[in-house]
Amino acid sequence: MSTIKNYYAGGNTSVGFYSLYDEALKGLDRLYIFKGGPGTGKSSFMRTIGMTMADKGYNIQFLHCSSDNNSLDGVIIPELKLGFVDGTAPHIVDPKFPGVIDEIINLGEFWDDKKLKENGKEIIKLTQDISANFKRAYEQFAEAKSIHDEWEDIYLAEMNFDKANEVTETLIEKIFTREITKEENPTTKRIFFGAATPQGAVNFIDNITEDKEKRYIVKGRPGSGKSTMMKKIGKRAEELGLSVEYFPCGFDPNSLDMVIIPTLSVAVLDGTAPHVIDATRDNDEIVDMFALCINPNVEVEKEKELHNIESRYKIKMTIGTNYIKEAKRLHDLLERYYVAAMDFERINAKREEILDEVLQYAEEKAQYKSEVIF
Repeated sequence: MSTIKNYYAGGNTSVGFYSLYDEALKGLDRLYIFKGGPGTGKSSFMRTIGMTMADKGYNIQFLHCSSDNNSLDGVIIPELKLGFVDGTAPHIVDPKFPGVIDEIINLGEFWDDKKLKENGKEIIKLTQDISANFKRAYEQFAEAKSIHDEWEDIYLAEMNFDKANEVTETLIEKIFTREITKEENPTTKRIFFGAATPQGAVNFIDNITEDKEKRYIVKGRPGSGKSTMMKKIGKRAEELGLSVEYFPCGFDPNSLDMVIIPTLSVAVLDGTAPHVIDATRDNDEIVDMFALCINPNVEVEKEKELHNIESRYKIKMTIGTNYIKEAKRLHDLLERYYVAAMDFERINAKREEILDEVLQYAEEKAQYKSEVIF
């Protein structure tokens, strides 16, 4: 049975659009890079190939678009070390080894230039308005981050750092209690499990961790040491020669929200809002940093201040999300001009051509593997 894992390789964050596409695509032996305007069929092209290969038993990774909940920005087939990616703005991907590893698929070859030029003014205006809305969204998220820093400062002032270090070391001992065999070629990877989207905060934590034997779900408040704990766990795994998957926060990419150690089948994750995760599986374990490391009286003494900060933060996040939602509405209007100008019969033919290439590539890989074994 094949599995489908869902991720984001880019996000709408407090520091603007943040790309992890280089991380998501590293190690591939073949990469198809799509170029072309909105509505040219890039997402549908990739999804169809991804689902076709999943039906044939290959595990698939979908890279979702943070600015369109129904769109894909990439597909990876790990077993084949093969991928597809939307190489257009804001996550521009260009060939590093053209003709060797990377191949450009220019869907602009299949549109009618005349039809697009007839609507040139409208297309330019919509494109500019979309950019302006993203700019405003990022400004709101940046202001929300400043408010969030205020929030963190209140809890940091009441933090028992010695106790936090003790809790972290205890957890590290639990995770690495068994004898560790160093991996031959350990790797690290950074990717997002969620993003700020037109529909609000979305995450794929349950999907990504569904095959992990053990989940440590870290609860707490802003500034209660969750990210620091995960960074230390990841560092220890690397020191022991293990591969590590790091998941930065989709709001603040400098902070960590999850770390996975695949060899040990262990995930340590932040289970607080906006990605609330509770202990729903037999082997889930809660680590409450607030209860263990912070003076609980702070929430009584600072109740009004904390309420004020939380309210201001939520308002900024809501306004920012609304700008992203408006950008999506405008993007849908922009897509209509391109859809009307596309020759989808030729695109479908191109997709079948590429799918045949992928199937041939998979067959060659399987044959090579068989020859190596025997």
